This record gives sequence, structure tokens and C-alpha cells, in this order.
Amino acid sequence: MNKDKKKFISIIITLIIGIGLGFFGVMVSVFSDGSTYERLITILIILIVYGVLSLIIGFIRPLKPWGHMLALSLPGMVMLIFYTVKEFNILYVVYIVLILLVTFFGVKSGKSIKRKK
Repeated sequence: MNKDKKKFISIIITLIIGIGLGFFGVMVSVFSDGSTYERLITILIILIVYGVLSLIIGFIRPLKPWGHMLALSLPGMVMLIFYTVKEFNILYVVYIVLILLVTFFGVKSGKSIKRKK
């Protein structure tokens, strides 16, 4: 299997994981019933999952992992943007920015861990 085909397949797998995390993670945390505290805990857990997955991506793909980072984070962000258009809340905008920042810094951390070894 050539290098481009492996990269394409790994981006597709990452995109599927991103769609699952966006639908079953981000959207569930937005739609969940409960107190604000419970929602914040759920959002924190989702952000931790994004961080761990992006750390793994940065470690496995230390050279140009940006396509994988976007494939992981964009599905959840797009779903949240579509929901924000319907029902605007400034906290959803903060959530979108946090998803992007957590995945970015997770990938950067994974790359630096790989370089140190």
C-alpha cells in the first residue's frame, strides 16, 4: 500500500471517529437535560476525549497531522455551529473555540513527545 493511500485511509478513519464524537459527545452534551454543573462536567469530559485523541494523532503522525486534526475536530464544530444558528448561546461559541484549541494543542503535544523520543 502506498503512502498516500495509507494517509487517506487514516484521515477517513479519523473523520469517522470525529463524526461519532461530534454526534454522541458534543451534541449529547448540548442536548442533555440537567443542571448547568452536569452539562459543564459533560463538556469537560468531551474536551478531555478530544485532547487524548489529538495527542495520539500527534504522536502517531508527527509530520503534517493537520488534516487529521481537522478531521477530528470539524464534525463536532460544524454540528455545534448548525445548532448555534438555530438557538444562539455565547457559551456554544466558547465550546467551539475550546474544541479547536484542545485539538490543536493536543496535536502539538503529541508531536513534541514523538520528537523527544
